[in-house]
Amino acid sequence: MSRVKCFAEQAARVGPYRSLDAGPRVIGLARITGTVDKCGELDARFRLRGRRRDRHERYRRRRLERADLATTDLPPISVYLLSGEYYVIDGHRRVAAALRRKLEYMDAQVTECIPLSDRAALEGAASHRRFEQETGLRNVRLAYEGGYATLLEEIAAFGLNGAAIGAEDLSPRERARRWQSASFRPACALLAGSALPRRFPGAEPGDLYVTVARFYRDLLGGYPPGASYQTLLSGFSFAKRLPDRRPLRAAPFRLLLSLLGARSRQPP
Repeated sequence: MSRVKCFAEQAARVGPYRSLDAGPRVIGLARITGTVDKCGELDARFRLRGRRRDRHERYRRRRLERADLATTDLPPISVYLLSGEYYVIDGHRRVAAALRRKLEYMDAQVTECIPLSDRAALEGAASHRRFEQETGLRNVRLAYEGGYATLLEEIAAFGLNGAAIGAEDLSPRERARRWQSASFRPACALLAGSALPRRFPGAEPGDLYVTVARFYRDLLGGYPPGASYQTLLSGFSFAKRLPDRRPLRAAPFRLLLSLLGARSRQPP
């Protein structure tokens, strides 16, 4: 019978690491794959392997199995995050019950463990923490954490370029919330329904948002004024089929944007 992964074994493979408090999160059960201190005791469904005579243990597990987890307010579990997978410190019974009921997500207190040899991951984690501290947004997901610096630039531009009336008078966190609801979420919905997820496997919609933003900053210095995000997305997809050299790329790209922008501004 298969068993859950052991954190100590996986940590030994990656070498020395740095621990960072990632705070409370909503995490996917599919990524909870191991344990910290119950190695060899649990199967892949976080159930006890073999027979156990501990009556108290059996009672607590049975009580959780009978509970309606959709309405029961369970305390967050505690986990380590290492190489994209979660290892349970406290809450093994809750994980077993959630898996039994086929839940998809759980509340968790997360400590991220980043190998010291992975400099990019360390810088990305620092960027992620800075983003959360400055914006108060804890539900913006990126697969590639280096993109959080770009998101901070987008939020700053949202408050200064007239994209939101009165945004320049808002506090940084309120501006970030306005940006998320007015710009980021609608854009991510369009990106998720586009062909880009197939071209960039493994990327979250937020990563695609960062990719598009960086493209326009690099080629044009920012978004063209007045263009809808659908127009920007069409322009990005078109430009990706042009030659890589900037002079050969920018002219037809600007022409397309002007045509698309004019069409998007026509009355229905």
